[in-house]
Amino acid sequence: MKHLIRAGIIAAFLVLIVLAMAFSTANAASTPQQVTPTPAAPAMTINSDKQCLDCHGKPDQIKDLPNGEQLYLTIDGTAYAASKHGKASIGCFNCHSNITAFPHPPSAFRSLRQVAYDFSQSCKTCHPNEATKQTDSIHNQLHLKGNDNTATCSDCHNPHYTQSPNTPRANIPNACVKCHSRIVAEYKESAHGTALVKDDNADVPSCITCHGVHNIADPRTTKFLLNSPQLCASCHTDKVRMSKYGLNMDVYNSYVADFHGTTVTLFEQRAPDQLPNKPLCIDCHGTHKISSVRDPKKGLEVKENLLTTCQKCHPGASANFPDAWLSHYDPSPQHNPLVFYVNLFYQFFIPGVIGSMVVFVVADAGNKIVKRLRGKKD
Repeated sequence: MKHLIRAGIIAAFLVLIVLAMAFSTANAASTPQQVTPTPAAPAMTINSDKQCLDCHGKPDQIKDLPNGEQLYLTIDGTAYAASKHGKASIGCFNCHSNITAFPHPPSAFRSLRQVAYDFSQSCKTCHPNEATKQTDSIHNQLHLKGNDNTATCSDCHNPHYTQSPNTPRANIPNACVKCHSRIVAEYKESAHGTALVKDDNADVPSCITCHGVHNIADPRTTKFLLNSPQLCASCHTDKVRMSKYGLNMDVYNSYVADFHGTTVTLFEQRAPDQLPNKPLCIDCHGTHKISSVRDPKKGLEVKENLLTTCQKCHPGASANFPDAWLSHYDPSPQHNPLVFYVNLFYQFFIPGVIGSMVVFVVADAGNKIVKRLRGKKD
């Protein structure tokens, strides 16, 4: 019996020990543990372009923006060194002045357009004149009205790889095509665009010749359209340039002298803020898709093509209607020979008639004077 009692006491004692240990473990688990935080690695100071390229030179670095777009962060160091900025020792910190250490501060950019517009502000530091002109451009005017798709600095000048914008000139449309793809496609098929893209011809106009570079005006305004004949004349009255291609250089003077141009000039003087109902150069020749007048399919030297153009304003024009227009050429044996020879005839006939009359009048007056003098003597 004693053995049973002793065994019971030992078993009860063991149960108490187990319960005590379980209670202690549960209590320890419910008590917050004091964890010593691991010290954060100190930020690495960035003080050279090489440090930037050590990271950004790695391929396929992409940052996801809040609107779902992706910002490509990889930079080709070799291409950068060969760029205008690279050659001028314009380094990373000139534009990214807020990046001084790694990790970088959190980015506030929400879209690619915000990136482009925010960084365009840094361009003003080195290019104040261009920035001022761009402020007055149609691009910036539309941006101020809420259009975020208008061009800003980096859309035309890649800040990391930018080269001289005019070298070669054939590259100029490639900047405009990002936003004006249809217009550039038309231009490249034109007489001007073909010569520029294929031959890098310095005599033909590119986009910026007519529209400007940074202070691009709205080409839809009355002021721009009324000035378009003078714009065309800036090249087409250049004797040296036109002589290379056998083109007439009196196109502007002949336009101003005929009914169309005279009416436009008078209308502009009376109502400078309104468009006339008479044709400008662009109404007959087009704007971007301008064909050579000698083009056998589209050129205006082909009578059928000219008739179609005339019928835009004169819907009832007959097949012989274009014959009444002398074109931009002065009459010559090659152009309007009948008018040329009639003019030539009158150049001799009229002075001959007038000269004969003058001789007759002078001779008659002299004869009368002589007779009077003789009568007085008798």
